[in-house]
Amino acid sequence: MFRAMNATKILEGMVLGVVLLLPVSGWSETNDEDLPRLTVSAEGAINVPPDKAVLSFAVETVGEKLSDVQQGNQERVAKVLEECRRFNIPSEFIQTTSLNVIPEYPPPPRRQADGTLENNVPRIIGYRVVHQVNVEVRNLEIVGKVVDRVLHVGANKFSGIAWGLQNEEPTKLEVLKQASAKAQAKAEALAQALNLKLVRMINVSEGGISPSPPEGRYRMAMAMDSGGDASVSAGEISIRGSVLLVYEISQK
Repeated sequence: MFRAMNATKILEGMVLGVVLLLPVSGWSETNDEDLPRLTVSAEGAINVPPDKAVLSFAVETVGEKLSDVQQGNQERVAKVLEECRRFNIPSEFIQTTSLNVIPEYPPPPRRQADGTLENNVPRIIGYRVVHQVNVEVRNLEIVGKVVDRVLHVGANKFSGIAWGLQNEEPTKLEVLKQASAKAQAKAEALAQALNLKLVRMINVSEGGISPSPPEGRYRMAMAMDSGGDASVSAGEISIRGSVLLVYEISQK
């Protein structure tokens, strides 16, 4: 019996010790999720002139024999790359983005007079090879000339120009500062209008930051048929970003 009483006391002591070791927060009746809050968001945007252009070209060749089509495509791509080097564009700024070999098939079977379809076995009648190349140009004064010459020596498809910045980080940071200031001003204005007090900031989250060409701020006019260089105007690009702020609030 004595041993049983000792065991009971030891067990009670262990339970009391565990209870005393529990963190105080575990016994709290409230947490941040229960607090009244105000959530605001704002966007920042800075328009800046680009200092680089990425040109997207493709060399497409077709023919019946795959080896001939591939060789012809390689020869034309080699001329395109050589022309880019004539403009002192470094090799690391010239990138193959895709190389596709596509079988060519005859047109779909025709429907005969009795309504049935011709029973033709699909057969390959030729091949199409498409070699896509991106070229980054950092001297914007020669963009039009590069477009003109590359199309002249071998490229037969031009997908367009993507304007950008060589170093976007400083502009992105300024955009975030701008968005944060706007969001904070919005929170203060709402609190004042609703007779609320901003107790503390609970959470901050950054939205996406992305460059985009503002509508109407850039244009590209091709003058290929007149024998001149492509007329290119870079205009400006817009770096945009957003910030979301969450405040704990209370009545004044």
